[in-house]
Amino acid sequence: MSITTIDYKGSGQHRLDMRWLQQAIEQKLSAKEVSKQRLHLGSEEVLIGDVFSINGSLSAVELSLTNSTTKLDYIGAGLATDKTLRIEGDCGHYMGQQLAGGRLICDGSALHYAGCNMQAGSIEIISDAGDYVGGSIAGNKRGMAGGRILIHGSSGDFTGDLMRRGLLMVAGDIGDHCGNRMIAGTITSMGSVGENAGSGMRRGTLLFPSKPASMATGINDCGRHSLGFLPLLMRDIRAPESAFQTLHPMRRRVQRYLGDASVDGQGEVLIWIG
Repeated sequence: MSITTIDYKGSGQHRLDMRWLQQAIEQKLSAKEVSKQRLHLGSEEVLIGDVFSINGSLSAVELSLTNSTTKLDYIGAGLATDKTLRIEGDCGHYMGQQLAGGRLICDGSALHYAGCNMQAGSIEIISDAGDYVGGSIAGNKRGMAGGRILIHGSSGDFTGDLMRRGLLMVAGDIGDHCGNRMIAGTITSMGSVGENAGSGMRRGTLLFPSKPASMATGINDCGRHSLGFLPLLMRDIRAPESAFQTLHPMRRRVQRYLGDASVDGQGEVLIWIG
């Protein structure tokens, strides 16, 4: 299977909007046609061909973005169901925004809003991610609505803000306000979690190895439980190659917290105890 390579040749001094890539895919443009189109780079307009070298057809199932930096925003935004985009390097803001079912694999780190408003598909980040992973952009009240995000490193504050569906997995630590205003879905971690976890949480599941630094005051301790659905959830959590595969597949004993009662929430925070 041939892989189309998109090589970034820029200096990385200015931020660059990568939504041109999805537009070119949707319009079924050839590499030559794309190279003649213009995009904004700082205060200037340049040809895409001056900044990117495209080797192959954008109709290919697998695409590879090489020499990527944190100056490249919106990488993989709206990527279609049949596409896989591998990113060699780091990503800027809004990686995988409104992902429509495609697959994104970043071998570096990503800045804020990775996977925001995504609908389906999968995102894998080998290093760390910033704030609002799987969250919602400003002015929009719908966060991640499906699919899976796997972060092998750590994530920042407001992870899963306004999350509605899907599975968000962080092998490392999670910052403050995890699951803020969460509607549904599952967030899990193998590291520590910061303050004010589950604030405004209405439904959904937060699953951690230890208690967060603090939880919303409307979240109440409901005692120890053995939950039968956890082995089913573990099948999804242990599926990708990651640190989560070290978890025992039949683990089900947890300390259970419910809330946030301040919003009549029925979400749950589960802490492993066995």
